[in-house]
Amino acid sequence: MSASLLQHPWLMLLAGALVIGLAFGAIAGATRYCNMGAVSDWVLTGDLGRMRAWLLSIAVAVAAVAVLEFAGVFDLDQTRVNYRAAYFPWLRYLLGGLLFGIGMVLAGGCTTKTLVNIGQGDMKSLWAYAVVGLTAATLLYWPEARWFVDQTLAWPGLSFESLSIDHQDVGALLAGATDQGALRDWRLVTAIVAAAGLVLWLWRLDQARRMRRADVIGGLGIGLVITAGWLWTGSATGQALMNEASLAFQPPAGTGSQSLSFVAPAAEAFRLASNPVLAWLTFGIVAMSGVILGAGIWALLRRQFRWQGFTSWPQFASYTAGGALMGSGGIIAMGCSVGQGLSGTSTLALGSLLAISTIVLGAFLALKTLLYRALYPESRPHLTACALLADLRLIPRRCHPFSDETPSGDRPAGCSR
Repeated sequence: MSASLLQHPWLMLLAGALVIGLAFGAIAGATRYCNMGAVSDWVLTGDLGRMRAWLLSIAVAVAAVAVLEFAGVFDLDQTRVNYRAAYFPWLRYLLGGLLFGIGMVLAGGCTTKTLVNIGQGDMKSLWAYAVVGLTAATLLYWPEARWFVDQTLAWPGLSFESLSIDHQDVGALLAGATDQGALRDWRLVTAIVAAAGLVLWLWRLDQARRMRRADVIGGLGIGLVITAGWLWTGSATGQALMNEASLAFQPPAGTGSQSLSFVAPAAEAFRLASNPVLAWLTFGIVAMSGVILGAGIWALLRRQFRWQGFTSWPQFASYTAGGALMGSGGIIAMGCSVGQGLSGTSTLALGSLLAISTIVLGAFLALKTLLYRALYPESRPHLTACALLADLRLIPRRCHPFSDETPSGDRPAGCSR
């Protein structure tokens, strides 16, 4: 088996992707690691456990990636998704993040939770992910849609090259120069400070309550898996395997340094299923399949595997709309809650930080809207809008129409329900 893999470098690279995906799926399934779950727990119940797990995974990935890059193990300035590109298309990050954040609420989970649910027998999530793949494939492979995303949405942007800065990561921006020695130092220091700050902050969250063991394991494990993705594809071994595979008669697609992301691979899987002759298995497809398999194995071992399906047409419509929004948002923002929220943020790219902020914002707005509609079904839309603005501190708290803190008579006109 090992000799066969050595004779086929692309298969060897995919074998590593499968192992990485298996680890991610098993850890996420065992610890209930979920980006959307982190936001929903915080918004709906005030529980910050899974949010701290997410922050811990980011801190681990940021620190580990910075140390390995400083040591020369890999170079993340040229990756398959160019997170550190000098051009900063802020509208793509802003719009795509909002769409993805809203979509993961409607679909009952982010792409991580969707894949874990598929492994545990949830056919609702399978349908949602199929819609993610179809929508993402449309934006990636339909020329008119691809032109709209790459040209129209990317047009209002900022080029850091005009400031003599070649990359958009925080370290490069702080360095303010292209001197490679100084840039490496700035990146390492920035990453260590950012990771340490995140760790200190997460320990202060939730009234300094001790983190649950599952959240610690999930945060540490997922952060290391993201690092493993960069290590496997970006190290000398991974690059050699890719270079050798590129010499084949029909070179495989999806090469380049990369870590986990779950929207573009859905589109690649859709393309592979529709045209298996011309399409190749990619790192992303195999890693995504590994996540499903890893979660499924864990569910079987714990006897938690359950077939589930839709129970109503409104539920079907919600998952369909959520899948479409996640697929389109993930392509527009150049990553999902994992692609930008973990792999991208591990490079400290400014676009990734903006994208994940708007993903959280979109999820927050969607969760609050659904909550207010459930609690106050007779309320008018403008009252929900006022409540959201007050929740975001964009208008005074006394304007909140659903708050019991301010008597109705003290609220401005139009804010009373």
